[in-house]
Amino acid sequence: MKTTTLTLLGAILLGTGSLGAQTAPAPKPVAPAASTPPPAAGKITLNFKATPLSTVLEYLSKEAGYAVVIDAKIEGTIDAISAQPLTHDEAFDVINSILATKGYTAIRNGRILTIVNVSDAKKRMIPVKQGADPDKIPSNDEIVTQIMPIRYANAQQLIANLQPLLDETSTISANEASNALILTGTQSNIRRMAQIIKALDTSISGITAMRVYPMQNAQATDVANIINQVVGGQSSNNSGRGNTSSRGGGSSGGSGPSPADIMSRIRSRMSGGGR
Repeated sequence: MKTTTLTLLGAILLGTGSLGAQTAPAPKPVAPAASTPPPAAGKITLNFKATPLSTVLEYLSKEAGYAVVIDAKIEGTIDAISAQPLTHDEAFDVINSILATKGYTAIRNGRILTIVNVSDAKKRMIPVKQGADPDKIPSNDEIVTQIMPIRYANAQQLIANLQPLLDETSTISANEASNALILTGTQSNIRRMAQIIKALDTSISGITAMRVYPMQNAQATDVANIINQVVGGQSSNNSGRGNTSSRGGGSSGGSGPSPADIMSRIRSRMSGGGR
């Protein structure tokens, strides 16, 4: 009897323990803490106010991966704020524009940035580019040398028109053999010069034409010499006559000969006759 009572008591205790284990509430899952999304890969932000230039260059080196070589006495502070992240190239353009206001510039060679005075930049290993299309020249403050071929105008004569429009840090020269201009300065200034050159070069092309006339019964050099003699002689006669009336009495001496008159003179000279 005693053994049966103990057995029943043990069964009751076990049942009570199982019932408690089954009815115990499960713990609620813990929500993960909210995290700030990381910045976009390859972009940086600028947030500088009265920050020394040296500190800004250190930040650019650390965040954008540039190796900065300072070859000038850097002084002064800058203010620069970008509400949106910038690419490394955009950040470089912003910093370089600010450097220009302080009399410095950054010469970029791959990932190496050399900080120099603007006045010394044209003597350094700056990029050399070619082309006269203003739409292909970026508008930034990077200093480069641009070789611009001229199609119709005279490159040497264009210098007289462009020189007064250049700033004191830019230079311009002409190569007569290739009829090209060589400009050194910021790409913004070079782009502006290219726009002016395009307008001038296009306007000259509107009054310039070239035609090829194959010769069938004469030597091209002989015909060219005769045409030069006829046209050149007529110009000299017109300048000597001034505004006197022509033989026809109806037109001034400044009007040139008609095409038929020129052809008649050419035929006469080619046949061995006089003028």
